[in-house]
Amino acid sequence: MQAIKRICMKKYLLLISFVVSGMPSIHAGGFKLGLQGQKQVGMGHAGVGFAQDAATVYFNPAGMSFVGSQFNGGLFALMPSTRFLDKNTNTITDAVSQVFTPFAAYGNFKLSKRINFGFGAYTPFGSGALYPHDWTGRYILHSINLQTVFLQPTLSLRLTDRFSIGAGYVYGYGRVTLEKDLPVQAIGSDDIPHAVLDGKGQGRGYNIGAYIKGEKVNLGITYHSKVTMKVKDGTANFTYIPQALSSNFPAGNTFNASLPLPSELAVGSSFNLSKRTRAAVDLNYTFWKSFDSLGFDYKMNTSSLSDARSPRLYKNAFSIKAGLQHNATKNTTLRIGAWYDQTPVKDGYVSPELPDNNKVGFTCGATFRIYERFHIDCSMMYESIAKRTQTNKETGLNGTFQTKIIAPGVGITYLFQKRTYKRKRY
Repeated sequence: MQAIKRICMKKYLLLISFVVSGMPSIHAGGFKLGLQGQKQVGMGHAGVGFAQDAATVYFNPAGMSFVGSQFNGGLFALMPSTRFLDKNTNTITDAVSQVFTPFAAYGNFKLSKRINFGFGAYTPFGSGALYPHDWTGRYILHSINLQTVFLQPTLSLRLTDRFSIGAGYVYGYGRVTLEKDLPVQAIGSDDIPHAVLDGKGQGRGYNIGAYIKGEKVNLGITYHSKVTMKVKDGTANFTYIPQALSSNFPAGNTFNASLPLPSELAVGSSFNLSKRTRAAVDLNYTFWKSFDSLGFDYKMNTSSLSDARSPRLYKNAFSIKAGLQHNATKNTTLRIGAWYDQTPVKDGYVSPELPDNNKVGFTCGATFRIYERFHIDCSMMYESIAKRTQTNKETGLNGTFQTKIIAPGVGITYLFQKRTYKRKRY
């Protein structure tokens, strides 16, 4: 019985760590959604050096000074597809198909000739995974679901006709729900012990930037600060627990956790290729190394359940994004883009809730001007995460993960001030 208790508690500690490990995906996880603006998604999610709409509130707050008063918002249908090949049994498991709906909405308002106020509400992270009940890793993870909303009031100041600065305050709220089976079975019962964990997190940070608008070339730089996400009074509910182990799973137990999320530095540029075509390139560097471990504190400790830390040992990583925008007609703008994103997850730490690897993605998009003030924006994203064969150091899960993602999106832009269309105006 003591051996069973040790096995069960080991799995339980891993389960709790997964709740906290999901939190990086709320603000800076190994699988960033990268869906913060319809126009930018169409160009490979490049926008640090190309302020073309109110979404620059997120991409570079300084760019707000060169964008007119407007509102834009959009919704995406994020559809991930994950497959796992068990190396020991050659069994293939496909995660259950799901559709997630991240959104982004921004407003930019001119307070004076040189001062702009903006506001953003967006979901930069918040995907999930759902595996069949009988898959080989059901004692590690059955499902995880992340839901987040970030709010960002922002100001920009135009210091000269061609140079501006900006800064925004970031408040993030997130919720994660996780389920898994426990490797214990009650005598005389076919019911499998099951755990459902639920935690809410909050964090605060800032976003600052600078922007130079040239005759043909624009330059931008922005910094997203480190954010400490705090999980308070996360709940853990257990069902079908054998009577002999019930004292190790006290009813009404809660946990707290504090996790520093890494900062990010991004630089970008946009430039004319012709009178109708403009290119944009961004380079992002995320300081993942600050995410080296997970710690959590329980309200009620037992002889087997104590406060613990779990190593993650992420490494710093970069991504490069590029896109083209072409004014096809007076009322139609077309876009294409691509990117490469380096994974921060080291060998030995790949897990079902984050089957991450280096990524490549391709996008396209378009804007249709219904009339001067009202536009419809649409985009399509395809991302492929390279196959990765790993043996997890904590769980021993041994196999190959591969993930692909499709995300169509649609949104609107409304200009508060009528603007005369010109072919060459960036």
